[in-house]
Amino acid sequence: MNTYIRVDQSGYIMGYMQVPEYDAIFPEDEIWVEIGELPMGLLSSEFKYRYDHDMGSISLTDKPMLPVVPYTFWDEVLGEWTDPRELQEKKDGKWSEIKAARDAEEFSTFTWDSYTFQCDEVSQQRLQGAVLRAQIDPEQSVDWTLADNTAQTFTATEIKQVGLALAAHVDSCHVKARQVRAQIEAAANETELNAINW
Repeated sequence: MNTYIRVDQSGYIMGYMQVPEYDAIFPEDEIWVEIGELPMGLLSSEFKYRYDHDMGSISLTDKPMLPVVPYTFWDEVLGEWTDPRELQEKKDGKWSEIKAARDAEEFSTFTWDSYTFQCDEVSQQRLQGAVLRAQIDPEQSVDWTLADNTAQTFTATEIKQVGLALAAHVDSCHVKARQVRAQIEAAANETELNAINW
């Protein structure tokens, strides 16, 4: 039995077969190469192997065997997983990534006067309630648990300032997101789009 590998135009191994020499007939539009024996890890590797036509050698590469979304199409000429979506679809996907990053930052933490506050939705609602109480009763004080789980007492005036800091934090996240969205819409090609980050 002889061992053959099928390679794409960039040399990456796309398959193999073992057949008797007299049965070795392959489609004309495919590249098949006879080799001595298969590399030990070829059948179980998470990464692709590549055949060097000049050296006649096979080596493991850093290209994943399976695609990682959205790079779902293997380009045999480039030797890369590629994203087959149109530019507008890629822009929509980028905007979804940016919104997720915006939300992660908005609902993480914010700082006022060196104190770090939790900023998830429940914490925001509780702080808004505390600010409302402080407006009704300017003489009250509020015991608040900070992001590091320590407790701190704030005056009504301080709590209102914390509320303003929260509003500024949320606003800055959305201002930044709008600026990034404008960059996404202005991107003329995939290279420009890929350069945009949160």
